[in-house]
Amino acid sequence: MIHKKSTSQYGPVARRTLLGVAVASALHSPVALSQDSETQNVNDAPVEIIEVRGIVSSLKRAMANKKENLAVSDGIAAEDLGKFPDLNVAESLQRITGVSIDRNGGEGQQVTVRGFGPQFNTVLVNGRQLATDSAGRAFNFDVLAADQITGANIYKSAVANLQSGGIGSTINITTARPFDYDGFQAVGSVKGMYESLSEETAPQASFLVSNTFADDKVGLLLAASHQERQVQINRIQTAGWRPGLTLSNRNDGIIADNVYLPRNWDQIVDQQDRTRTNVSLVAQYAPSDDVTITLDGFVSKFEVDSQVTDLASWFEPDRVGSAQISDNGTAIQFTQEIDLHQGSGNPASDFVSSSRGVRDVTSQGFGLNIDWQINDALSAEFDVQSSSAENDIAGEGRFNVIGIINNYSFDGTGSTPTVIHDGFGNGQLPDISLTRLHYNDLGNTQASEDDVVEYKADFTYLSDSDVFRRADFGILRSEREKYVFQEFASQCAFCGYGTPAPVDELNIRPFTANNYFSGLIDTWYTYDGDAYLDYLASQGAPVIPTLQPNYYNIEEDVTALYAQFEFGYDLGDMPLTMNFGARYEETSVAVSAVQAFVSDIVPTTDLTLFANRFAPADDITGTSSYSNLLPSLNVKLEVQEDMLVRFSRYDSLTRPTMAQMSPATTFGEPRRQNLQANGGNPSLQPFEAENWDLSFEWYYSDDSVFSFAFFSKDVQNFIVTLSGNETYSMTDRSAVDGYRCAETNCAEGLSLDPQNPDRDVVADTEELNGESEVYTVTRPQNGETATVNGYEVALTHVWDNGFGITANATVVNSDAEVSGDTSQTFALPGLGDSQNLIVFYERDAFQARVAFNNRESFLFALDNTSVGGATGEPVTTETYGQWDVSASYDINENFTVFFEGINVTEEELTQVGRFPDQIYSIEDNGSRYAVGIRGSF
Repeated sequence: MIHKKSTSQYGPVARRTLLGVAVASALHSPVALSQDSETQNVNDAPVEIIEVRGIVSSLKRAMANKKENLAVSDGIAAEDLGKFPDLNVAESLQRITGVSIDRNGGEGQQVTVRGFGPQFNTVLVNGRQLATDSAGRAFNFDVLAADQITGANIYKSAVANLQSGGIGSTINITTARPFDYDGFQAVGSVKGMYESLSEETAPQASFLVSNTFADDKVGLLLAASHQERQVQINRIQTAGWRPGLTLSNRNDGIIADNVYLPRNWDQIVDQQDRTRTNVSLVAQYAPSDDVTITLDGFVSKFEVDSQVTDLASWFEPDRVGSAQISDNGTAIQFTQEIDLHQGSGNPASDFVSSSRGVRDVTSQGFGLNIDWQINDALSAEFDVQSSSAENDIAGEGRFNVIGIINNYSFDGTGSTPTVIHDGFGNGQLPDISLTRLHYNDLGNTQASEDDVVEYKADFTYLSDSDVFRRADFGILRSEREKYVFQEFASQCAFCGYGTPAPVDELNIRPFTANNYFSGLIDTWYTYDGDAYLDYLASQGAPVIPTLQPNYYNIEEDVTALYAQFEFGYDLGDMPLTMNFGARYEETSVAVSAVQAFVSDIVPTTDLTLFANRFAPADDITGTSSYSNLLPSLNVKLEVQEDMLVRFSRYDSLTRPTMAQMSPATTFGEPRRQNLQANGGNPSLQPFEAENWDLSFEWYYSDDSVFSFAFFSKDVQNFIVTLSGNETYSMTDRSAVDGYRCAETNCAEGLSLDPQNPDRDVVADTEELNGESEVYTVTRPQNGETATVNGYEVALTHVWDNGFGITANATVVNSDAEVSGDTSQTFALPGLGDSQNLIVFYERDAFQARVAFNNRESFLFALDNTSVGGATGEPVTTETYGQWDVSASYDINENFTVFFEGINVTEEELTQVGRFPDQIYSIEDNGSRYAVGIRGSF
């Protein structure tokens, strides 16, 4: 039985075969594999069944698709499940021209396209927008295993029938369907993954079984994959560099002023157990040649158990014994010494145990699709889907601190900053009896629930005219609801390092970091953080998380209509194809939140750490709406048989993230000289962009191509996160007490400073007295504009001796780049050039690939408080290049053995602050190696 599946307007789709591209071909830049029918309209063009195997054969196939496409797009594909060359889809997408990725735990998590970060790229799975586990809109690719993905297409120019939201791109991931295969098919793979830092090996496996029945009228497909990783992440970092500080001590007075000083310094070893399980089931039924019904569902589970062991230092400007200041005002060397402070307390070598990196993500989706060829000229496709994602970490993720009062010194003059703690080094440690209890919290991470429901109807009319060829039109209704909340508790009953730590009960013991940064202290104390919490409970100071008064719920409904038309005619002997259309969308937003404002700041036993007190919570609600008309034009001119010129002109938009639209204000943990909060803005309007693309492609042989493209994007309504001072009344305080903080430990005559018992800490500390307090609050707002332009160049060439090469580069420029102006309030994160080089060899049963991906330096955040920092300063990611290798050998027609190496040169990722000598973080994820076997039947 023949099910009428068509070539789409973006190129021919081979059906009922294992399509795909082998390792290297999946990664070459000029490829635009056609999208799954979920996002395409259909016609009656015949389908050629082509079995594509091997690198060169798949390159030819991919170039044919690229040449046929009308929109500007690129793509990747896998021949079978388990044959993607990378751990997840993001790792493969980075090989495509203009695509860069952000990593988490050494594996790709989110994508940036042409300088536009994750929130600017719409990610679809089989044409459907899925719920996400993040507080924003960015899709986390690490929740999906690559083993169940058959391909991914990146649409860089817009067409009316593609869902909006991606100024950078629209990415559609496709998964397998039973009617994609002839009869019974079974594929699977098993491999072991070795991590160089943890020196552990973990298993990974996948399988797919597909069959058709009842004269090919019914098809069933079951796919599953399971991956485990035992990861070690080595990191050194600060929460940011604090500008404009005066360095001093009680003996010498002022040492230097207007200085940048790091807030803190952490030496981290994060040991993670990562488990990813994906299961999908697809059923297809074709009651006639003209109708295909598809019912599908998937469940994805991604768990990260994180155990952080950290040697930490906290820096205060009023206890600096000596310092060396660079020409730009950065403290590149300084000391923190006991008995020099003027109110901040003595320094301590802190031993942190934390599990804040925990993730517990469950994603699931279900959909029904009906593809109906109504008659020879008219076809219809109806689709309904529901998906949800939950990051179930409410009240999880502990943070524990034990410390030893100690001297230490910071040295940032080398390539890797170091902190030397007295009594540490060469495996030696201070006496364990000096350890003291300090701070604890639980649940300092947000949990989220996201639900998406979509209804779509798409129609295609095929004309018999030589000029007017087709018309596409349709409607979409999308309903999305995201709930973000936090269950949190902190305990400071033993803060201040005044209580000896119970060594045996907490199992305090030496810890040695394996394969750590050379030249740094690699041995310090650690302990059982859960036992610490149990001990606190036994002492009448339990840490019990409660729902925080800053949770919010966002409901967003989108209704869209579109129409587009395709024409073709000849300019002399040059065929020209043109598509133009428009998409009209109406968006309505309803927000609700619970808000409690700070009413007092009170001391703890740590002189640098205070506690917030809150007034009763109130409900907040609000609504907003907007509409957009998004026209698009795509033109392709075949200058000669092997040369094409393309032009696209289109409007696009990206909606604000859910977190940006939250009406709630979240107050951070108050610290000395550092009161911070952040909030959203439910009235935000979407980013709006006017775009054009111009490209040239030369297919100078049947397996080689050169391409060059210009692009430009003028973006309005850029959302800027600005920091400003906001004053909050301390309503718990009273004029009778001189507006001192209101709790019992604020009373006059109480001794809060063990080194200076007669000192009135409350009177001397501005955060603890006064009718009001000033917080630095970050909030988003519309208003900025930016122009981004650049060019892409790509080459694929294959020699007759089995060797081949693909290379590409993207250069991006903007008038919104970061400068040295400390008052700058707007710059575009993620903007940076990138390059790829892949050399491959294929001869008979052997294939091999060496790939290099390089991403040049880019602004990571203009204000580091938006990425977990604490000082409001910019963060720049330095140039990072990574080498990957792979090889495979076909034992016979059914079995293939393979080898993979990721980051084989063990490159480290470095971030800096405003100046190059302000190291913000250095992260080492080591390398990964896998050996496995793949079978296909």
